[in-house]
Amino acid sequence: MGENNVKKLYIILGVVAIVIVVISSIWITAYNTYQSNDVEVSQKRGDVHATLSIRYDKMAAMIDTIQSANSTVQGYLDTIMAARTAFANALASNDLESIDESIQEINSTFINLVSYVEDNPSSYNTTALYANALAEFNASTNVVLTAILAYNDTVATYNKHIRMFPNNLFVGNNPQYDTYEVANFNKTLPTFND
Repeated sequence: MGENNVKKLYIILGVVAIVIVVISSIWITAYNTYQSNDVEVSQKRGDVHATLSIRYDKMAAMIDTIQSANSTVQGYLDTIMAARTAFANALASNDLESIDESIQEINSTFINLVSYVEDNPSSYNTTALYANALAEFNASTNVVLTAILAYNDTVATYNKHIRMFPNNLFVGNNPQYDTYEVANFNKTLPTFND
C-alpha cells in the first residue's frame, strides 16, 4: 500500500467517523427532547385531570347543599355523579379514552345544571346556592381553562418536535397527542325557563 492510499483511507475513515458522530448527536438530541416533551405532556395532562377533579369536588359540595332538588336538577346530579365515578375509575386505570369521555359528559351536564340554577334562582337562593354556585363555577372554569391551555401548548411543542426534520427521521414514528377542545369550558350557557 502506498502512502497516498493510506492517507485516503484515513480521510475516508475520518469522514465516516464525523458523519457517525453528527448523526448520533442529532439522534440523541431528537430522542432526549422527545422524551422530555413526552414527560411534560403527561404532567400537563395530569394537571388538567387534577383541576377537573377539584372542579368536580366543588360540584359535589354544591350537590350536598341542594336540599330539595326538583326532578330536572336531580337528573343532572345523577348524571354528574355517575360520570364522576367513571372519571375516577378511568383515572385509576389510566384509560385516557374513557377519561376524555367522562370529562365531556360531566362538563356538558355541569354547564346545563349551572344554567338551570342560574335561570331559576328563586328556587335556590334560600341556601345561597345560586351566588355560591356561580362563583365556584367561574373560578373553577378559569383554573381548568388555564390548565387546558398549558396542556395544549405542551402538546403543540411535542407534536412540532416529532414532525420537524431531521427529528422526524428518528422519533417521527411516535404518535401525536390531541389537544383538548375548550368549547365545553367557556361556551354560552343554555337557557331553561319554567
